[in-house]
Amino acid sequence: MIPTSIDGTDITGATIDGVEVDEITVDGTPVFSAGPDAVFVGSNDDNFYALDISDGSEIWSFTTGANLASGIAVDDTAMYAGSNDANVYALDISDGSEIWSFTAGSSVGSGIAIDDSVVYAGSNDANVYALDISDGSEIWSFTAGSDVASGIAIDDSAVYAGSDDSHVYALDITDGSELWSFTTGGGVFSDIAIDDSAVYAGSNDDNLYAIDISDGSEIWSFTAGSAFSSGIAVDDTAVYANNNDSDVRALDITDGSEIWSFTTGGGVFGDIAIDDSAVYAGSSDDNLYALDISDGSEIWSFTAGGNFSSGIAIDDSAVYAGSRDDNVYAVDISDGSQIWSFTTGQITFSGIALSL
Repeated sequence: MIPTSIDGTDITGATIDGVEVDEITVDGTPVFSAGPDAVFVGSNDDNFYALDISDGSEIWSFTTGANLASGIAVDDTAMYAGSNDANVYALDISDGSEIWSFTAGSSVGSGIAIDDSVVYAGSNDANVYALDISDGSEIWSFTAGSDVASGIAIDDSAVYAGSDDSHVYALDITDGSELWSFTTGGGVFSDIAIDDSAVYAGSNDDNLYAIDISDGSEIWSFTAGSAFSSGIAVDDTAVYANNNDSDVRALDITDGSEIWSFTTGGGVFGDIAIDDSAVYAGSSDDNLYALDISDGSEIWSFTAGGNFSSGIAIDDSAVYAGSRDDNVYAVDISDGSQIWSFTTGQITFSGIALSL
């Protein structure tokens, strides 16, 4: 069955990131694919991999000039991702051949967002780029005050991104002009999540913020014991976020009050995924966790040989995540048992995307 959810939240028929959703979303970005049934991931061995979703065997790989830590997005024809070699790549989804590449001024480790005509990416050259999806030519760029290595979210009117200059930005999706900016007390490297009314972002000032999507004013903030620099997901009732102080938290979406928290054995630096019943997050204690979405109690955990700090993707049958033990894992979504693993040449902490 093809999923119809964004990190598990049903969005069938909705328009998110400028795209009407009717099939699949992965790692927080709605995507569509007519390519192979595959898991797409990048590694510190400088390679992007497409893996057979059923058994983890390699379909293809593509070698870049440096390691890979960006988000990944896919559509019917291509996989889009950034590299620390300063390029954004569009690769043919069926065989991994390069369609185009765009060279930024520094490494590209941000999230990647796409709509029908544009690829959006941030770079450590302090720019957010909008690139023509067909040929990679630059449509516009916006220069922040420092590195742009956060997640990127889009809707019909704006691009939302964070920067190490302590700001969250909303940029006009047509020309990149600044609509508003919100100042935090530290660098913003977390995922960016949005709904109709708010932008949700974490900061190295130890706060998670809900920001009015229309004008950038603060709705609420939640203070933890360390930085929010990784995964964020939302549904109708809560914001789910990883925190560097070892906790996964659920916060009330209306006022930011804590609903529950779950403490792992190490910092939680990777992405987060949700479905109707569970929250999925990895920790530097080498475990991947499934937590009850209502109260945060542990449903299952899976132990690898290294910590989990990559993207996380889910479908109806499995959770897919990369580990610093050099492996990408597929584990059964119901009980956490291992389905398959694939060994790359080095640690894996890029985004993960699926095509079905």
